[in-house]
Amino acid sequence: MSLMPSISHGLRLAAAGAALCLSLAGAASAQQCPNWQLNGVPITTDAETAWVPQQFQIYAGGGLDLSQCTTLPGVQGYGRVTPQPSFTINYDARNLGRDLEFRVQSDCDTTMLINDSSGQWMYQDDSDGTLQPRVRLPNAPTGRYDIWVGTFGSNACQATLVAETFPPSGGGQTQPQPSACPEWSLGGAEVHLSAGGNETRPVIAGGQVSLFQNQCNVPGHGYVAQAPDFSLYYDPQGQQNVTLNISVQGQCDTVLLVNDPTTAWQFNDDTNDLQPALSIPDAPAGRYDIWVGTFSSSTCQSSISISAAAPMPQAPAGK
Repeated sequence: MSLMPSISHGLRLAAAGAALCLSLAGAASAQQCPNWQLNGVPITTDAETAWVPQQFQIYAGGGLDLSQCTTLPGVQGYGRVTPQPSFTINYDARNLGRDLEFRVQSDCDTTMLINDSSGQWMYQDDSDGTLQPRVRLPNAPTGRYDIWVGTFGSNACQATLVAETFPPSGGGQTQPQPSACPEWSLGGAEVHLSAGGNETRPVIAGGQVSLFQNQCNVPGHGYVAQAPDFSLYYDPQGQQNVTLNISVQGQCDTVLLVNDPTTAWQFNDDTNDLQPALSIPDAPAGRYDIWVGTFSSSTCQSSISISAAAPMPQAPAGK
């Protein structure tokens, strides 16, 4: 089946905004329809990270009959899905112009519904002579992609959503540059933190740049992306002796690389078992560029926690 775009998020909000949609004419009651505002499992990835296929496990299917939804103009879809997306993917194109592909792997007959970064709806069922859907988006822009993994029949089943980037359809950069080094000037997702604050963000650990090769003059080992995953803007707000703590929890052996406001590099590997952590005492205000990498060349789902802990007040002497 071909891709079928519809109206944007803004138009849908202005025109509808309701969580329920009408069923087919003559039906006795209304049926809820897919709603991107409900949010799915949050995933963060980018064009460089997804050069290596990213796999996300899910139970395909749901209680909604997609054929009964008439409020998704242009989408003549079939199958069973949930009201909320299976995944909400925040994608960073990294200005590389690459094509972004989503496909499903499963032992059952699956379908896929996508609401892309422009708010357009797309539906796909059987691709490449199989019972599995595949959608490739040329020059996919940065933004949010809500994805439903459904089943053609009424029974749910285990499935895997794969996200992968490919060379631009119109030419341009065709593969990561193996000689690239971590480059703080490219910037990452912005995080703002002041003394006493804390942040936790999901991140795909790893990348195409090998720190095992010393031509970059960067300390450490493992694999990272060329651009930072995060650019932390830190303000101690005049407090003294505040310690900046950065730690990672991942599904694989991860590493942590930081370029601090003085452009000095800091690296850590196995502080907490196979997970890294850095503590920067009396951390100065400024920008900290942070890479979450992996010891091996494979990527994995991870999360990063950042906190700025002020010292505990001391009791007066003699008490």
